[in-house]
Amino acid sequence: MIRKIMVLIIIVAFSLGCSDQTNKQNVEQWDVYEITLNGPLTGNPFMEVELSAVFTNKDESIEVPGFYDGNGTYRIRFSPPGPGTWSYRTVSNVTEISDKKGKFMCTQPSGKNHGPVKVVNTYYLEYADGTSFYSVGTTAYQWTSVKQSIQDKTIETLEGAPFNKIRMCVFPKWYRYGNDTEPWTYPFKREDGKNDFTQPNYEFFQNFDRRVHQLLELGIEADVILFHEYDIWGYFEMGSEMNERYVRYMIARISAYRNVWWSLANEWDIPRLKAAVDWEGIGTLLQEEDPHQRLRGIHNWYNSEDHFYDHTRPWLTHVSAQTSQFYNAIKWREKYKKPLLFDEMRYEGDVPSGWGNLTAEEMTSYFWMAGLSGGYGTHGDTYRNDSDDSTEVRWWGKGGTLPGESPERIRFFRSVMEQAPVREMKPELIDNGDPANLNRDVAAQSQRTQAGGIDEAEHRPPLALGDACHAACQRGFEFEQRRAHPVVSMGVQHIEARAHRRRARAGANFSAHSSPPDPLRRNSTPGLPARL
Repeated sequence: MIRKIMVLIIIVAFSLGCSDQTNKQNVEQWDVYEITLNGPLTGNPFMEVELSAVFTNKDESIEVPGFYDGNGTYRIRFSPPGPGTWSYRTVSNVTEISDKKGKFMCTQPSGKNHGPVKVVNTYYLEYADGTSFYSVGTTAYQWTSVKQSIQDKTIETLEGAPFNKIRMCVFPKWYRYGNDTEPWTYPFKREDGKNDFTQPNYEFFQNFDRRVHQLLELGIEADVILFHEYDIWGYFEMGSEMNERYVRYMIARISAYRNVWWSLANEWDIPRLKAAVDWEGIGTLLQEEDPHQRLRGIHNWYNSEDHFYDHTRPWLTHVSAQTSQFYNAIKWREKYKKPLLFDEMRYEGDVPSGWGNLTAEEMTSYFWMAGLSGGYGTHGDTYRNDSDDSTEVRWWGKGGTLPGESPERIRFFRSVMEQAPVREMKPELIDNGDPANLNRDVAAQSQRTQAGGIDEAEHRPPLALGDACHAACQRGFEFEQRRAHPVVSMGVQHIEARAHRRRARAGANFSAHSSPPDPLRRNSTPGLPARL
């Protein structure tokens, strides 16, 4: 009799597991709980099937969208915002996958699980549990669209790199300098050069999921760029209806990963792209329908402020700017009342274009200037690297390996800023000479550049407040050489002294990362860009 009862229990449990293939294990707060369901294969589920689940914990209820993942498989991914017992019920226009119920236990976070990054004190960022987060970004636009071996090398490189955020596109990218190759597979069904946007290539999106999760395991934020104009495949021309459906699909697929940020566009203001997308509509959609409320930004093409999106819009959580006008940082912070990310402040490398030929010293000095201006910087590397013999690979475009010399210098910068009470600081210009002259000189150079008076191939971008500012920021390197010029007035001096004592106890070689002579450092007015 007992044996018959046990067999019956096993049969019932098996049948329940088959009808609702739900993850039964407990999950941590801010981790991912996934419901997997078997449903209809006929027709076009991507276009025809609606699916969501309502998750409830005491008085809190959150509706989370689901998505089709091919081969009759449907998924709902939820990142619980708090511990306790969560119950759920699925809702669908298909009876087969509707009204499925279950529950799971959400436990306290552990280890390196600090939750998603949030805005704090108006201008700064930190993890949801209050752990400090200082954004040190990099750029590898289409690294998930290249061959798998290069993707694997990118992950290996990031594991040893100093970056904790990466800007990355969903769609493949076409541009000169190594980007002009076909993707390893296409995001949508493609025949005779034409896309069928009603038929996703689920293998492509499954790989994207996997790579975002790998970044999560490395502690790296994925700044996911939804649209861009640099393609020969027409993905930015999907049209309003499919744009909206695609964004909803991405919300359902990846918003549960706590390391996801949304970037509506890379260079939204390029005329063809600007006209192709309803930016207000997409931004509002993300704000209203992302159940996990990930950070939201939009990135400009041209570096002047008149090309910025209106960052006062409520659906934008931060400023994502392409500019190296660090001298405007205070003005922009006060105008937009949001964190300021210099997400494209030009790149280290050797391409002819001025945006991609900084030296390692210049790239690193840009991080100092961005940081001391109360913002955050993002790196890029345009050197051809050794990731693949048959493909031209440059980190900023395809990932792979990092041949540039700035990452180790940036690692030191990050170590200083992570020790400083950055979120409590306020930047202000320091009169350590004549800042008016510095501002005048830089403004004049900026105007000449915008008017086309400086050839792109010859132009080195303005060094914010000029060479004096550059020289001042080079003093950040001198921390290591113990030449103790104060870079900021509040906080960093005692942080620097503390770091010195700690590293001295460890027997550190302070000359290991010392800066080589800077050819741009001339006799100019001594000045500091900012103090925090």
